[in-house]
Amino acid sequence: MIQILNGHQAYDTHFNYIKCLCDLMKNTNLQYTGSLRKVAVPNLDEKKNLIGLTKKSLNDEHKIVQIDEDYSYASTSWLPIKSYYLIFNILLTIEYIFKVQKNIFRLGHVSCVNEFTRKLDEGEIQFSNPIFNQVFDQSILTYTIRSGANLSSYTNNDDMYKMAIRKIAKYKIEDWKQKNHINLRKKADKTKYQQYIGSFTVSAFDFPYYMRIRSNYRDFAFINSVTTAETAQYFNTFFGFTISFVKVLEKMKRELISARI
Repeated sequence: MIQILNGHQAYDTHFNYIKCLCDLMKNTNLQYTGSLRKVAVPNLDEKKNLIGLTKKSLNDEHKIVQIDEDYSYASTSWLPIKSYYLIFNILLTIEYIFKVQKNIFRLGHVSCVNEFTRKLDEGEIQFSNPIFNQVFDQSILTYTIRSGANLSSYTNNDDMYKMAIRKIAKYKIEDWKQKNHINLRKKADKTKYQQYIGSFTVSAFDFPYYMRIRSNYRDFAFINSVTTAETAQYFNTFFGFTISFVKVLEKMKRELISARI
């Protein structure tokens, strides 16, 4: 009973986070605040087929879940992975339009995410919904509100968004520690950690990537403790967030292409 209760609380937390982001991303725009000169962009379609196939795969999954909720149990596990790769390849294409260098398409995941967070932090790009323009430093790790707020659907979007980003910040740090084999009991590693955390940033662009990373960990085991109706609800909401974010990015991509060509 305790395991089931904890699992359902984990579900409620994750669902409230993604619902918050889904609601906030609807009818949002993203704009480049600078100007681009006219140049040729010969490799614009480098990721076109992959983007199209991934989008079709997600839409097919969504259609099946509407027919049979039981299918959501399996599809929810890989949804963050497909969603992230769709967003990632669009981000690569946008970055290519900015730089017009084909090697941009070989940019790593963390480097890509961090670059868009940098653009956001320096005001090069801006969301129409100001809540997404926030770039947080390490102080987000100590952000707290009343106990149980993450489990309540009545928590306001500003607080829920910050709690979601706090969770992503913890995932980001844990991922960095694992990749760099950091042992904080070692003095040298502790110094590396202090340097890393001193320049730490996290934004909305981190959310899809680190949800993709954590989908392979115990964090996603909450789907074992809830009904198929609830996994379908989670799937549909995460799908809604993904589609809204993709629309935001693709609109800006079209505007950048128009500026270039």
